[in-house]
Amino acid sequence: MKISINDQILEADEGESILNIARANGIYIPALCYLSGCSPTLACRLCMAEANGKVVYSCNAKAKEDMQIYTNTPEIAAERNAIMQTYCVNHPIQCGVCDKSGECELQNLTTHLKVNEQKFAIADTHKPHKKWGLINYDPALCIVCERCVTVCKDRIGESALKTVPRGVEVPKELKESMPKDAYAVFSKMQKSLIGPSVGESLDCSFCGECISVCPTGALISSHFQYSTNIWELNPIPAANPHQSDCELIYYDVKEKSTSDRSKQIYRVSNDFTFGEISGAARFGYDFHNELACKNEEKFEEIVLNIKNGAIKNIKFNSFITNEEALILEHLREKFDLNLINNEALNYQKFLNKFSEFSGLSSYNADYE
Repeated sequence: MKISINDQILEADEGESILNIARANGIYIPALCYLSGCSPTLACRLCMAEANGKVVYSCNAKAKEDMQIYTNTPEIAAERNAIMQTYCVNHPIQCGVCDKSGECELQNLTTHLKVNEQKFAIADTHKPHKKWGLINYDPALCIVCERCVTVCKDRIGESALKTVPRGVEVPKELKESMPKDAYAVFSKMQKSLIGPSVGESLDCSFCGECISVCPTGALISSHFQYSTNIWELNPIPAANPHQSDCELIYYDVKEKSTSDRSKQIYRVSNDFTFGEISGAARFGYDFHNELACKNEEKFEEIVLNIKNGAIKNIKFNSFITNEEALILEHLREKFDLNLINNEALNYQKFLNKFSEFSGLSSYNADYE
């Protein structure tokens, strides 16, 4: 079907959300709570748009044939500005020491939506920090966007986090002074926090994807917290060394100190809009083997035995990188070696048995 966004005619599929259609066509609609591939929560309401004269939330609203949509009318801009003001109540004082400062989406949107005044105020309340092992939670920085909840549920499949009540009431007089959507967002943020789904401690695989998607510094790696400023880090793209999924990761590095200019990895990050990474990739960047050493004499002996044919087989497991697998294949071709992998053999047996019942069209490749 065809729809119009900001007078631009676009093709879309029935049932698609307005926000996803806009993103697919390079049209920017601000959103702090919605992640592509996750269920909408309507927590931030910044993605509002005017559709056929009516204000809708584009993360949740489905496009219809010939729908006329405008994403930034003066009324919508004013409402978004008010929402961002409520997010900034008692918040900006944290920026000087926040681990997210410099890549914080709240900072970015506050600037983008031209928030240059603060009309609302409320007495701050104590929100104690939580330590969940590899992950620390600072509720004073949390805007309860629920990204961490939805990514854990919809992408990771663990549902380890949820919103929990704070027991704080919002003064009723603010309801009269705030626009409707701004009050709804502010009320939710004041009354709720994020917590483990069961008990007081976080029971999950600690993949750290919640850290990655958090738009503020509320969720942070306990190893990274207060260790450096974001803008000092240099991201170096790499591939996940722990699994063969080739997921893109970044080693964020900088010099150790003013006296020691050697580079140190301070954290591993990922582009969460592209794909998730495992806890091993995120937190296992400082692994090392203190007993490992180079034995040139043994290495030369192995090389000689491969060349003269004394070594005919190389046995390996599947915990290797693509580069290591390519090296093994080159050795096999050059010296006519046998590569032995028990997991591959078991997988071959499974596929052979599976093909007996699935039909040739599902699996018909031979081992070669």
